[in-house]
This record gives sequence, structure tokens and C-alpha cells, in this order.
Amino acid sequence: MLRSLFAGIITSIRLAFSNCDGSPRARQEVAHDARLAWVFELSLFLLLAVASTWPLGSRIGSAIPKGTERVATVPLFNQWTIWWNADRAGRMFDGYWNAPIFAPSDHSFALSEAQPTTVLVAPVVWISGSRTLGYNAYLLCMLTLNGWSGCLLLRSLTGSRLVGIWAGAALLLLPFVHWQLGVLQLTALSGVLLTLHFLFRFVNDLRLKDAALAGVSIGFCYLSCNYYGYQLCLVLLLSSMVFLLPRISSRKLVIGAAIAAFVAGVIVAPVVGVQLSVSGGQSWDRKLNTVCQLSASVNDYLRSNWRGPLAGSTFTNQRFPLSPGASCLVLAAVGSVTGLRVRETRKLSIFVLMFLLMALFLSRGPTLAVGGQVPFLHLAEWLPGLNAMRSPYRFAVLVQVSCIVLAGMSFARSNCTANSVATTDIEDIVENVHMAPQMSPPTKWRHVTHWGRSVLLCGILIESWPANPDMYSMPEYDQQRPWIEWLQAETPPDDIVANLPFPSGRSASDYQDTTIAMLWSTYHNRRLANGYSGFFPKEFVQLKSDVQNFPDDKSVRELRKSRVRWCVVNTDELKSANVDKLTDQSQLSLRFETDDRKTRIYEVKPVEEFNWKFE
Repeated sequence: MLRSLFAGIITSIRLAFSNCDGSPRARQEVAHDARLAWVFELSLFLLLAVASTWPLGSRIGSAIPKGTERVATVPLFNQWTIWWNADRAGRMFDGYWNAPIFAPSDHSFALSEAQPTTVLVAPVVWISGSRTLGYNAYLLCMLTLNGWSGCLLLRSLTGSRLVGIWAGAALLLLPFVHWQLGVLQLTALSGVLLTLHFLFRFVNDLRLKDAALAGVSIGFCYLSCNYYGYQLCLVLLLSSMVFLLPRISSRKLVIGAAIAAFVAGVIVAPVVGVQLSVSGGQSWDRKLNTVCQLSASVNDYLRSNWRGPLAGSTFTNQRFPLSPGASCLVLAAVGSVTGLRVRETRKLSIFVLMFLLMALFLSRGPTLAVGGQVPFLHLAEWLPGLNAMRSPYRFAVLVQVSCIVLAGMSFARSNCTANSVATTDIEDIVENVHMAPQMSPPTKWRHVTHWGRSVLLCGILIESWPANPDMYSMPEYDQQRPWIEWLQAETPPDDIVANLPFPSGRSASDYQDTTIAMLWSTYHNRRLANGYSGFFPKEFVQLKSDVQNFPDDKSVRELRKSRVRWCVVNTDELKSANVDKLTDQSQLSLRFETDDRKTRIYEVKPVEEFNWKFE
């Protein structure tokens, strides 16, 4: 049924292109049909997003996907991030950067990916009150936008709506994205795809509108995922010379590049400015050994996380499954050769290949040495932010995107590519409604190669289909309601709460209880002394070290020095010996205890009541 409906839409568009005479009525009909096709595509990609993440659709309000994450720390933290963005949006973003974690530190929200684009689902959080529903709705929206943006990009490059739909499906199912499904910001790929789309349009026609839209897309990319935004700008900077150098004397090209940079800068400046300000007071350079461990190897690109001929035991020792699939690699090679042979697509193919190679080079991080030198380290010396990057392997997402683009370009029609880049939105379709590309009759060999490529296209989708993600069932609020409501009713709004014990380790698994505490804080609305983030303020790191033996005198003293007044103690997580010491700690006053005695709330006595002598 869906196939028949789409076939009807495509037929109507083709008839409109070939038969209409450019009259206002004909233009209106073409624009209407194009809108119907876009609605169909969005609906199709939404269904594909639901199917590829199943059983998420059946538990959309009660569980969140972990993807391949071992623990739910990162998904829970991103769920809290969505709540905070929705909460601040309802207050016109007042106090946006002073999130209620790591209190009393200022600008604590700048320590992680703010993801302001999650305000897209703020109404869902406001109306339903469900943080889980808001998280899952945003995830499905991002996957759907990935598909739609990929469809737009490849349709403009190949002149084929069907190839565009295939590319949208392939980019929605991109192996890297579903491998990192538990890291919400890494699923937001649409900003990268829209940037490439408008960049190609601008280079083709030098329309300043496209340059501005490319800048908007870069800004959107950074706001939805700082990692992707930074990686995209860095790779574009190193690979776009193939377009810029031969045409550097073109005044319009220079103006367009300046407009794109200005628009992107205006969009990201409010975020980047605070991030740079906060990072100035911290020491966040990554340890070289850690960066090396999180860099990709060549063999990683030959291993798939799902199915396919390269997913066998040969490469099981590799850490990162970064292959886009065997079919995709083969078809990307075909697309590269095809694109380089055709004059109209040669420059574009060179750019995509340069984009791929630069992303591949950067994903190797400091593990790649050339002539005894490490290029990555030299780049880190003069490129701001690169020395703070912990996971170079994430550049692999741009490698996989490039492979999909090259695979789709193997279907590019050379006699219409020159015009296709600039005729993909409704306005352009209406303006060019009288134009129909003249195709030469296909030969027998072209028929054979066409069907061979079509088989590989199907193989890409089969290899890319992800396994069902692991789901994390959200804890029940009703079980925590007594102590949350007591804290909300009996404590001043500005007081600081510490959830104890603090984690002793540094891995994500050590902080899962902390992110659950952050979730409960969205209900009692009190500031937390602890928290989780991409970076940790040095004040918290010191406090964490000082309270490892809670409830000894030093721990309580340091908590109070950090202006903590209330301690929510999980006795199940506290050592039994330390639970017994709670009753002997004269500087703590028990104020509330749940019926099962698993959660206790203690008040820390004010400083003036301490008997300790501070040095």
C-alpha cells in the first residue's frame, strides 16, 4: 500500500515536470505534490526509526534505550539534560547555565553538552510530565531528521528521489549512530547532512541564501552535538580547499564563506562563549594514553557491530566496530570511480573523498605516526579544543557518512547533476518546472550495472539493520515519593543536598546511582552537591575525595564547608560499619527515614555549632 502511494506521488511529480507549461496553476500543483512527497518521506522515516529501535515504541513512557552501553549512566544524564532544557525554556532560560548540580559551583551546565535543541520536545515534558517520554520522543525525532536530511542531500546530488529515499534510510540506520544509541547527542546527525547539502548547493550556484543556510546548519549541528559540530568544522576546514583554492579569486565565493561563518558564529556564540569562560578556570587536557586508547585503527573499519561478512571472528579483537558494511564499502568504491570519471561530478567526488580521508586520518588520533612525527599532536597545538578531545574514534561517523554519499553517487546522472544540486526545494522546483533533463537510452551494460548496484543498495540496508537495543526500565517514582515530598516540603528551596555515598571510581558505571539521584532532584527541585557530567569541576573532585569515609568527622566537615545542609543517605550502598556510625555522628541530625529504612535524610549542623577547630 505504501509503495503504491509513493509510486503515485512520484508519477505525479514526473508528469508535472514533463507536461506542465510553467503556468501559475501548474506551479501550484507541482509545489503541492512536492509537499505531499515530503510528508510521505517524513512519515516513512518515522516508521523506520520506530522499527529500528524496537522495542522502544512499546515502552516509550517507561524505559529508555541503553544501546550498547553497559550501564544507563549516560542515557539517564541526557534525560536529566532534556528536563533541564524544558524547565529553563518555561522560565525564558533564566539561570540557564547555573544548573542544580555540583553546587555551589557556578555555570555547572557548561561542563557537558547542553543540547539546547532538546527544547523541541519541551512541550512533551510540560504536558505529560514524563521525562522518559520526552527523551524517547527526541530520540525518534533525531533519527527521523537524519533520514529526511540524508534523503534531501542525496536527492540533490543524484537527481533521483528514490536514491534519496534509500540514502535517507541508510543514514537513519547508520551503524555508528545505532552503536552509540545510548549517547543521545551522537544520534543527532541531521546538522552534518544539512550542512553538506547547502554547502554543495552554494558551491554549485554561489547563491548567498545557501551560504546562510549552511551557516544555520553548522550552528544547529553544534547545538545538537558539540562533538559533531567541532568535528564537522575541522574536517571541512581541511578538505574544502579543493573548492576554495581554484576559485579563491571569486568575490561571491569569499562573501558566501564569510556569511556562512558569521551566521554559524552568531548561533553558537552564546554557548561557546560560556564554555570557553568556564574551561579557563579548569584543567581539562586529556591524558595521552587515554586518547590513544580511544583512537581508531585500520582494522576497526573492517569490523561491523551487526551482521555481514566482515563481522566474523577475524576482527573480534578490535575495540570499535566502525565498518559501514561490506556492501557499502564496495559501492562507495564504485561511486568514487564513477564520480571521478564524469566531468560534472569530478570536483564533488574529490571533495567527498577528501572529506572521508580527513575524517579517517583524524579518527586515528595520536596513534598515527608519519616519518616519526605524530600529525595529530601537532594539530592539537594550534587548533583550539583538539587537545581536550577524548575520543578521536568518533570521527568515524563522518567516514561512514562519506561512504553512504559515495555509494549513492554511483547512481548520479551526469547529464542532470549540474542542475540537480540547485533544484531540490519547493521554491526551486516551482522556478524550474518547465525543465526536464534529457536522458540517453540505456544500454544493456548499463542495465546490468544498474541492477548490480541496486542489489548492493539492498545489501547495505540489510547489513545496517541494528540489533534490538537494550532497554533500561525507569525506577518507579512512587517508591521514592515519601522522602522526595518531605524534602520538598520541609527544606528551603536554596538549600544544597548531597546524595551519599559518593562514587569511589571514575567510570560511567560508578555514576549510575548519581544520575538516578539527579533524576529524583527534578522532582524535589533542590540543588545537588554531586552530579555527573562530561567534565567535573575541580571543587567536586576534591569534595569527592574528602567524603569517601562518610560519616567520619572529616567528611561531615567538608560537606558543611561546601554549604551542604542535607544528606540523603542510601543505606544499602553505604558500608554496614558506616551505617552504624551514623547514629554516633553528633554533627548529623536524623530528620526523616523511610519505612524500609533504606533512605535517611540527615541535617548537617551549622558551622557555628561545630566543635572542630579549623586550621
